[in-house]
Amino acid sequence: MLNVTDEAVLKMVGQQRKLLGRVKARKLAYFGHIVRHAGLEHDIILGPVPGTRRQGGQRRQWLDDLTQWTGMRLPELVRTAEDQEQYRRLIYSDSYAPNGVR
Repeated sequence: MLNVTDEAVLKMVGQQRKLLGRVKARKLAYFGHIVRHAGLEHDIILGPVPGTRRQGGQRRQWLDDLTQWTGMRLPELVRTAEDQEQYRRLIYSDSYAPNGVR
């Protein structure tokens, strides 16, 4: 029996994964919305949370995906999100453009 990966099949038929691109675009767009508007979501995502640290190992956070996809640190990503036109270009390049062309 021949082992063929999903990536190999997509390459053979000339297709790309589109669902992940949509997820990235929506998550990045929502983050931009949160950054540009003051509110509870803004405080929760960007503000420190008072209290004690929970026990156990470190867990992946919601913002970790954004910083990994864009290659930016959080303060740089926030400054970029404040400029809506620049942020739209970033969303497209990181979500849909081949090889992250900006």
